[in-house]
Amino acid sequence: MKIRCMLCGKLFDEEIASPDPLNEDDDDMPKKKPMVVCLRCQAKLKYEADESQKIPKPM
Repeated sequence: MKIRCMLCGKLFDEEIASPDPLNEDDDDMPKKKPMVVCLRCQAKLKYEADESQKIPKPM
């Protein structure tokens, strides 16, 4: 299944686990698009989060 990254818009293949067949409550809810981020954007977000947590070096 082709899925689009939320941040960059890149298309990629993603295996999505099928919903639980015993849980029938979800049948009444409208289907939502999966909210996924590609590996490149995940790495970028992790790097930016780590950098923002670091203590700035004094000049």
